[in-house]
Amino acid sequence: MRVFWDVLAPLGLGVSLVAGGSADSLAQENATCLVCHSSASMFQGVSEPQRLVVTEEELAGSVHGALGLSCVMCHQDLAGSEFPHASEVAPPTCTACHGGVEGTYSESVHGYALARGNPRAPTCASCHGRHDILPSRDPRSPTHKVRLPGTCASCHGTAGLLTDQIVKLPQSFTDYAQSVHGQGAERGIATAASCSDCHGVHDLKGSVDPASSINPLNVATTCGQCHPDIELEYKRSIHGRALMTGVRDSPTCTDCHGEHFILSPRDPEARTCASRIATETCGPCHDDPVIIAKYNLQGGVVGTYLDSYHGWSSRRGCENTATCVSCHTAHLVLPAEDSSSTIHPANVTATCGNCHEDADERFAASYTHEATSITANPINRIIRDIYLVAIALIIGVMVIHNLVIMNYFMVERRKQEESSRWVLRFDRPQIIQHLLLTVAFVVLVITGFALRFPDAWWVQWLAGLGMTEQVRGDLHRVFAVVMVITALYHMHYIFLTRRGRREFRSIIPTWQDVKDLYHNIRYYIWKSEKKVKFGRYDYSQKAEYWALIWGTILMILTGVILWWPQWAVKIFPSWIVPAAQTVHYYEAWLATLAVIVWHFFFVIFHPEEYPMSWTWLTGKMSEESVKRHHARWYEEINVPGEGGISSTAGVASATSETVLRPETETGENTE
Repeated sequence: MRVFWDVLAPLGLGVSLVAGGSADSLAQENATCLVCHSSASMFQGVSEPQRLVVTEEELAGSVHGALGLSCVMCHQDLAGSEFPHASEVAPPTCTACHGGVEGTYSESVHGYALARGNPRAPTCASCHGRHDILPSRDPRSPTHKVRLPGTCASCHGTAGLLTDQIVKLPQSFTDYAQSVHGQGAERGIATAASCSDCHGVHDLKGSVDPASSINPLNVATTCGQCHPDIELEYKRSIHGRALMTGVRDSPTCTDCHGEHFILSPRDPEARTCASRIATETCGPCHDDPVIIAKYNLQGGVVGTYLDSYHGWSSRRGCENTATCVSCHTAHLVLPAEDSSSTIHPANVTATCGNCHEDADERFAASYTHEATSITANPINRIIRDIYLVAIALIIGVMVIHNLVIMNYFMVERRKQEESSRWVLRFDRPQIIQHLLLTVAFVVLVITGFALRFPDAWWVQWLAGLGMTEQVRGDLHRVFAVVMVITALYHMHYIFLTRRGRREFRSIIPTWQDVKDLYHNIRYYIWKSEKKVKFGRYDYSQKAEYWALIWGTILMILTGVILWWPQWAVKIFPSWIVPAAQTVHYYEAWLATLAVIVWHFFFVIFHPEEYPMSWTWLTGKMSEESVKRHHARWYEEINVPGEGGISSTAGVASATSETVLRPETETGENTE
């Protein structure tokens, strides 16, 4: 009883409450309550009946049970009430014993939320429990240092938390659990920072409150409880001085290390890791043009570091290379004007000497942000300008020289084909279809990817030439219409013209194409000495044609949906619009890469076609080219008596391929 008095007397609890009954009478009072409250079966029909259940062991094992408190000391409105009491009772109050704590709680963000009627606001029971309350020093207590993060996670966990204004609060527990603090707490390290170490116990306040322990002006002091030496260094630094002066843009501990997701600098995922510190820790301020202009800071320091040996090696993950903190220190960052600074003229040589044993003043002067900068260093700027001019002239001359040579071989190839016997490969409608498709495809690729990658250098260059978003969008739609018209033109050609129908039949895949693919690969890996004789169209051309048909249908359908999404959702489910956007984008990549890797190889880069096949412009193939690439087709058209090749030149009909001498070129397919 003496212990009971020592606890309650300072809190102002009346003497009558203590002396009002003996231990036996208290036990009798509790026993009366436990008649009903010891089993959930007594509360059928009540939501969450378990919350009304308390066992004698549970109550006796709690801190209140050890003090001999009866039920009515917390449920004071039931004192002297009839048995059984009313179903609706007032919530228990802690004020009688813990008035000071409850006053502190009422001024916290939790108390503020409760006063505003937020049903998600935590109460005393939310953190301490109901009837099984244990002292915080007890490892079983939900408020024990090691278990406290789990208690806070019940609200601040992965499910997130909404304020009474439906404002989402951070899912802080997930980050904390992965941090060095959380990992330490999980291993049972008593010194690992827990929630209350930073936020307080009952007096939790928001970061905008000047009295809050997590207010930017107070964060260093809060962290200093565990890191006192670093706190002193930070407060002496230019960052700490600036913040205390009222410069809110100046960083504090959480700006560099994070708020809850604090990792060791040795962790490659930490923003203070050597490979990330320049871009993710120092860069957000020292590479921000607004902050640089606002405080007249030296610009380009991040860029000059990254564009140096130190920067290159650090981004490759080298841990021994110099980073920002190697020269400026991690926490005691001072400007060069400060005599205590590591980059002060009197100290910079010693700073370089930490890594370079033979460093002297000249060496220290050779590596500064000004010395390595292109814009700040006139020598570097002049060298850069000379090389830019030299690169433009020298490489430009090389390009022109090589284009002249390539043009020579292209013209000579054309002359050779014109002077030799030839076969009509494509007629004029086919040539026109291919040209329309080529132009439309190129413009659609450029304007489409320009939307997807607006920051790319070539997009910026096009923007400088006047390709605004309005111009880009209009061009994309215009050439989409051109592609649709080309597709309709092609359908008319293959279904309504005799030559088109024959072309279509010849490009339909057959089992022979599978066998040709197998034997062709064997030939090119030296497993067969017999070269495959392909028909009018080989398997690679058939595959490309049908891929084009499939891709064109997909791009037209998805393009129509993206052009008129408000109409599309009237016919299809709403997911059709984002799905169409995804298909349109990746089909564009597939088509572009297929053209570059597959089509360009066979018509440009193939050793037997380089530098270019003229067939797509002239519609003609030389007799030698037909023999080499389409031997089976050559044999089909080279049949005496069937309009094929003979000892004298024949005449090409409108619907057949005939090997002709150049002086006997006639006719075109006008059907």
